[in-house]
Amino acid sequence: MTAVRLMQPFKLILVAAPEYLDVKGTPKEIGDLHAHNRIGLRFGSSGGIFDWELKDGRKTVAVKISGTALVTDPTHALELALAGVGITFVPEPLGRPYLREGRLVWLLPKTAFERDGLFLYHSQRVSQTPKLRAFVEVAKGVLAQT
Repeated sequence: MTAVRLMQPFKLILVAAPEYLDVKGTPKEIGDLHAHNRIGLRFGSSGGIFDWELKDGRKTVAVKISGTALVTDPTHALELALAGVGITFVPEPLGRPYLREGRLVWLLPKTAFERDGLFLYHSQRVSQTPKLRAFVEVAKGVLAQT
């Protein structure tokens, strides 16, 4: 098997719209999240719900999701956060443009874990095909823009 890096390491971060925070308040610590509407992500294959794994000093804390929205795609969770529905947990590159614009606020930044990035795994034999080489180049280009 061969691994091709498509994207550099990134963080999974908590975000919410300023309008939501104006109404509900800004969480100051992990325990405050339980008083907020948490937009969750359901795994498409298993149907399980993705817990938010946050850093609390040297330990990892899993935040169970309960709220009014449960989606199967992080872009939908992001759209709901932008609409002021609640707080969600997304890859930082996905939220970056909205953070820059001030449409989202990064919450509890010290709780974010860094992930290794995104990789494509394939057999060495397949790496010789023009279609795969083209896909890898396009994917790298698209992901570099985030």
